[in-house]
Amino acid sequence: MTVLVAYATHSGATRTLAETLATALQAYGLDTDLVDIAESPDPTGYDAVVLGSGVRIEAIEKPAAVWAAQHAEVLGQRAFAFFSCSGSASDPSKEGKQKATDTFLASFPVTPVAVKNFPGWVLMDRIPLHERVLLKSMRTPTGDFRDLKAVEAWGLEIAPLLAG
Repeated sequence: MTVLVAYATHSGATRTLAETLATALQAYGLDTDLVDIAESPDPTGYDAVVLGSGVRIEAIEKPAAVWAAQHAEVLGQRAFAFFSCSGSASDPSKEGKQKATDTFLASFPVTPVAVKNFPGWVLMDRIPLHERVLLKSMRTPTGDFRDLKAVEAWGLEIAPLLAG
């Protein structure tokens, strides 16, 4: 059983979540490859795929959306899971919802076996100036909100779904 964990990240937080997830899937006994979307991974050689994307200004990373669209047919033939990573996911008023994830999945032709929105980080030194200005104007809380234990737990939860 082979699983591709592909991710798109802007500031690096999504990569840390993808690494934690891949480790959890390996602990379950799944052969897992971790690949940045920038490397254009080919999902055809895998039994299952997990796609992770950072969220920037209420949208998933464009490279993740483009890659998913290019490989939609292949993803539809495998167990497919999706996760997002954003600073706003730490806001309790959102109740685990993420507009960017919902918008992406509403237009995507494949229904994932599992979806999760994880908190990431909002570290101003890792964000372009124009985004910093916007985030400050919105009074966005800054900090590292990642919960790697929750990511690990989700990995162990979805492993049987990916294994089929």
